[in-house]
Amino acid sequence: MERLGRRHWKKASGYHRQTRVENAFFRYKSIIGDRLRARSRGGRAVEACLACRVLNRMTELGRPESSAISR
Repeated sequence: MERLGRRHWKKASGYHRQTRVENAFFRYKSIIGDRLRARSRGGRAVEACLACRVLNRMTELGRPESSAISR
């Protein structure tokens, strides 16, 4: 790790992807809850899909719009 540097090591090992996934699950569990409430398999699939759509929409609303400024 010391030869590559921390940033290069993280990129080479895929560490940033793991961190993003862990962060996504943390957001899901803290906002939606740590368990599914539906009892049927289809109901659980719908519940998880809806929860993900809600989180994605919340993220979209909170993200600022940005554009490049030409010189």
